[in-house]
Amino acid sequence: MKKLTKKYAELLHQASKVTGRKEAVGLLHRAAKIQAKINDKSHE
Repeated sequence: MKKLTKKYAELLHQASKVTGRKEAVGLLHRAAKIQAKINDKSHE
């Protein structure tokens, strides 16, 4: 779970630095998928 949290934070950081809209949206979508996995694992 620690790896997922680290990857999530890294993706959000990258999304805040990119200049293109499509690139930012893609990174945010990937981060949302990871956040869903984190939430699922925390409820188990």
